[in-house]
Amino acid sequence: MTSIEHDNDTGLADFLAGWDKRLRENEQLPMWMAVLVLTNFGEQPVPSARLAEVLARPVSEAEARAQGHCTTATPAEDGLTRVEDGLITFINSERTQSAPRRVLQIGDRRFGMTGCAPDVFLYAPLVRPSLHVEETCPATGTPIRVVFTPSRVEHVEPSGAVVPILPPREFDRLKGMSPKEADARMCAQCPFYSSADAAQEWLAAHPGGRVFPVREAWDLSFHREWRDRMSALLKLDT
Repeated sequence: MTSIEHDNDTGLADFLAGWDKRLRENEQLPMWMAVLVLTNFGEQPVPSARLAEVLARPVSEAEARAQGHCTTATPAEDGLTRVEDGLITFINSERTQSAPRRVLQIGDRRFGMTGCAPDVFLYAPLVRPSLHVEETCPATGTPIRVVFTPSRVEHVEPSGAVVPILPPREFDRLKGMSPKEADARMCAQCPFYSSADAAQEWLAAHPGGRVFPVREAWDLSFHREWRDRMSALLKLDT
């Protein structure tokens, strides 16, 4: 597919169903997003007991999962968390970088953040009161700015900015990868783009992938189901 026209697209239903299935079945992803939110993106550690409560798991299992690979609880040597003395700390390698991949702002706090553009749609609705995202389009050099609230996309600049989403089968490649390895091999390849035209080379390089305008991506069925499920899990007000 070389455009973002999805009307009368018979493959779209399979694409959405594939992502919905993977987000529902994977047990590690909710854990990672819970750690992000509970640590406020690494601002402070979270007690292991609190994560265990959210996951409805024993503390020992919650700690093991926090140190696991992307899709399994198998320990990862180069993970993004540290567990020590009953506390879990999120380690964000781009937090203090002078030129991070993207910049997040929560309240008055600004910091660099790792991960891919689609990740933003998984944690943005869990941030209170709002999340500001800034990134530079790799194809055009255009600054991109998006503001999310828990219930909607508040602002997109430029208005035609898009998010690329890999085909669902690509998620299966994460099995056995550490978070840092996944970030380098996959997440770094999925930035925001300033327009659909700017993302055409990405589409050509990723058969089966799709790009969606930011507001449209927010309303995709698997994103709606995810944010409802995670908001309930974390007991967040909508």
